[in-house]
Amino acid sequence: MKKISLLLILLFTFLLTSCNLPGSDNEPILNPDDAMATEIVRILTGTPVQLEPEPTTENKQVEKTQEVKPTEPEIEVETLEPTPAPTDVPAPTPTATLVANDPTRDLGEPTWVDNMNNSDNWPPGYNEFTTIEFKDGFLKLGARTEYDGWRVSWPIIDDFYLESTVQTPACKNDDRFGMIFRGTVDAKTSKIYMFGLTCDGKYSLRRWDGSTMHALVAWTAHDAIQAGPDKVNKLGVMARGEDIALYINGQKVNNVKDSNYLEGKFGFFVGGNNVENLTLWVDQVRYWINP
Repeated sequence: MKKISLLLILLFTFLLTSCNLPGSDNEPILNPDDAMATEIVRILTGTPVQLEPEPTTENKQVEKTQEVKPTEPEIEVETLEPTPAPTDVPAPTPTATLVANDPTRDLGEPTWVDNMNNSDNWPPGYNEFTTIEFKDGFLKLGARTEYDGWRVSWPIIDDFYLESTVQTPACKNDDRFGMIFRGTVDAKTSKIYMFGLTCDGKYSLRRWDGSTMHALVAWTAHDAIQAGPDKVNKLGVMARGEDIALYINGQKVNNVKDSNYLEGKFGFFVGGNNVENLTLWVDQVRYWINP
């Protein structure tokens, strides 16, 4: 009985091993995908493989931080207070510096002001009688001959108070300079009033009709004038119809009546032959309409 059992066991073992022999007709054909899957299983079960652990919450946070794209560097911007836009309206002159009868005490803000920072209101260049330039906040009107030469601005005004601040860095004796007003100036003729000073301390009012000079006020000395070179004087004209009042440094020096010219342009003149390159410097001009 034992022999029979032993033979049966040997026979059964032989049959099992013969099924997996190479070249056996009974060798199973594997699907490629099954073969790959079998190989993966073999690797995972037969060879120890160290796998990276899943990142913890802390690791994920670090990884996220490292992936943040760099931003543009911050630029420190200095905050500045806005600068007021420049203006040609000057700060009001303290009342204490004006003489008692200076008209500007009661006229309020001027209608028009030019502080001579540029040539916007004046013809540039030179002509037969004068040169003109703008530098250091001055209109600089230079004489090219011994005759009076002038330049005018563009506004046409009739009744007004007109005022300017003038000086000559170098002048002598009867070298003359000043304002013109109610002028008609073109290529054919010029008709103007001329209110001016001399270097030695005289003033006058003249009317030029294009061919003849008429003296409405002859050259007259006055102590209101700051005489000499480089002295600053303020000239003023109050014109109301035919009434024309003249002011020097805020002081009224004369009053005349003349109705020949009742409106026109204003500007400046310079003339004389005592100093080479005689030049009038104008710091400011302003006017009030219908004062």
